[in-house]
Amino acid sequence: MSGVTTAGPVVWGAASLPKIGNRADENEDAIAAAPAGLRFAVADGATEGWHSKAWADRLARAFVVRPPAPSDFAGWLTEARTGWDPPARSGPASWYAEEKEIQGAYATLLGVRLIPRAAGGWAWKAVAVGDSCLFVVRGERHTHAFPIDNPEVFGSSPLLVASTPAGSGEPDWMAGQTLPGDLLVLATDAVAAWLLQTAADATPAWPRVRTALNEPDAPARAAGLRELLGDAQAAKNDDASMVAVLVPEPAEPPR
Repeated sequence: MSGVTTAGPVVWGAASLPKIGNRADENEDAIAAAPAGLRFAVADGATEGWHSKAWADRLARAFVVRPPAPSDFAGWLTEARTGWDPPARSGPASWYAEEKEIQGAYATLLGVRLIPRAAGGWAWKAVAVGDSCLFVVRGERHTHAFPIDNPEVFGSSPLLVASTPAGSGEPDWMAGQTLPGDLLVLATDAVAAWLLQTAADATPAWPRVRTALNEPDAPARAAGLRELLGDAQAAKNDDASMVAVLVPEPAEPPR
């Protein structure tokens, strides 16, 4: 998936690439956006789960339809699980496949929404389970990295949201304020680790993200984001996904 859309008060872009050597339909990342509602999400399906790509899609879409609050995350997750019915295996299968089917699907989740402030400007609220990350970028540096801010911390066993009632990780929450011209960047784990490493190496990728969003047409913007994902994959071959949102000038407050 790739593309850039100007919708409502924000300009945003998204791109997703499968692992190098894999087909597009083997990409287990998911992206969802509701630009008119200022809601964006990424999710990363776990390979060890059963139909985890579809579960990642379901979680990301559920966030942009109705973002959860800290007080109702459990209820929101129950709603997301309702009706979840992935295809059953057909015919004989290995013990490993049978175990995957029993355990269900798993995915990380990162969602953020922009909220107009009564005093003008914007606030943002984010939720994360696992190692997909949000970055708030001002100028050429990030002011927030959530929930992970160290490229050395990423591992192979992140917290995950499960499609079954048992085994889900607890969500982390963060909120803040943002200014016109800031960037909100959502990234799955390999991309997030690479973005943090470029910042640690004093060669941050943020100007390139901004350049991609400043291109005059959608194909050029999408190409710029895909180029960034390719560089992240050169550091670690993994599914790679990113959403970038340019925070706009606030609308005139209602009179």
